[in-house]
Amino acid sequence: MEKKHPLWNKPADIVALAEKPEQPPLPKGGIPKQWVPAWIRWPIRVLFLPFVLLDLFMQKIAGYFFKTPYKQEGKCYQRGNCCFYIIIPAPDSFLTKIYYFWNTQINGFYPRHPQPVEVEGEKVMVMGCRYLRKNGTCGHYRLRPTVCRQWPFIEYFGVPRILKGCGYHAVPRDKNFDPYPEETNSTKNKLNIIK
Repeated sequence: MEKKHPLWNKPADIVALAEKPEQPPLPKGGIPKQWVPAWIRWPIRVLFLPFVLLDLFMQKIAGYFFKTPYKQEGKCYQRGNCCFYIIIPAPDSFLTKIYYFWNTQINGFYPRHPQPVEVEGEKVMVMGCRYLRKNGTCGHYRLRPTVCRQWPFIEYFGVPRILKGCGYHAVPRDKNFDPYPEETNSTKNKLNIIK
């Protein structure tokens, strides 16, 4: 008899597991195979790498002129939590289906659950990465996807959302800035945590 893990009772349970220190179990049936052969995947990734690096460079230049209300501090603990729970839009339109295909067949992500999960009012797919090693490092670091290169991403609008337990944290640039002025309790516990 197959032992059921609470992860698979409801798709929304995946979000709760992101706060636990242990690694999540693999999806039912294991990590799905990629049907695009490696001899096609890797040249495509190498071909797109200069464009990815140029895009990141331009974003860095824009960041010097347009500062976010928060700055990033800390370092990577190599826990792998960001690689266990990669959130991408649910494939419900033509463009998101292409994005889903790109991430599963080219970048090497796999769905942790076949159904979308609703997070903060949006339907998303919670993905894992097949290249994450047991020690928390990336098996394909030089060719890692843009989402991995940018993590943790601090947005220009809204409160930063960083996974609990991540070594990075967001700090307001202005010491007097309160992201939750209507609340009386300390906001430090709410800042930086994906709900």
